[in-house]
Amino acid sequence: MRAGQRRIVQVHGIDFSGAESPAESVWLTTAEYDGQTLVVESVRSAAEAFDATGREAVMAGLREFLTGGDVSGLDVSFGLPRAILPAGIDSWQASLAWVRSMEYEDALAAQADWKDRARASDVDGVELKRATDRPVGASSPYSFITRHQTFHGLRDVVGPLVAEEAVSVQPMAPRADRPALIEIYPASTLRALELPDRTYKDDRNHPEGPAKRRQILAGLLEWGVELDEQARTRVLEDAGGDALDSLVAAVATAGAASDGFGVEPDRYDPLEGYIYS
Repeated sequence: MRAGQRRIVQVHGIDFSGAESPAESVWLTTAEYDGQTLVVESVRSAAEAFDATGREAVMAGLREFLTGGDVSGLDVSFGLPRAILPAGIDSWQASLAWVRSMEYEDALAAQADWKDRARASDVDGVELKRATDRPVGASSPYSFITRHQTFHGLRDVVGPLVAEEAVSVQPMAPRADRPALIEIYPASTLRALELPDRTYKDDRNHPEGPAKRRQILAGLLEWGVELDEQARTRVLEDAGGDALDSLVAAVATAGAASDGFGVEPDRYDPLEGYIYS
């Protein structure tokens, strides 16, 4: 590399869903980042990217997708609160293996067990948060909002990739010779950029949604995002906000990579995971 030349990093931002048919809810932004400008190559739904609709097929496509590129940011909890993990779990990797070994029937069964474990712990509360959740305003990983997302993210995506040593997961399980995977949270990224983080989705209930999406995109362009007219249209016209969230995920991922995946120690428990925002 010549002096003064910037290293180009390929970045993926993924807005995740654990829905039964998540093809139109999972969105993927692919871009290149040189340390200053994030040039968007594509913004696609899982239906387009993987030619799939059912959860199993989408999860399989996503696992393969995450083994490409340099670094991917995924909007899903990478772990559970320490207090609900069994005694003897001494690493983040072991916590993922435990979730998979439990063979829960579905996300509701997993949530019920995790709530029971919280009640039996010496920590107050039922829907507990991780050290990384509360400071960025994230919900419990197994709340009614996040239970399907977390369950399928851990069991069907992150867990298998870690078990196969197919990815480097920052900061818990870094590997120099694998594509990197990190947890992000778009709402936190938007707040950090002083952009709207609410009512930009679900236009039927939030008629201000289109204007909020335009405002957010304008802020991302000012940050350093470049995208063509097709990507711009997709981001603005997706009333569910998933396309835009995948773009925000790519911005958060580029920022984390640029900062060398540094963490804030006071909100990082290596057994639970870490949100890059």
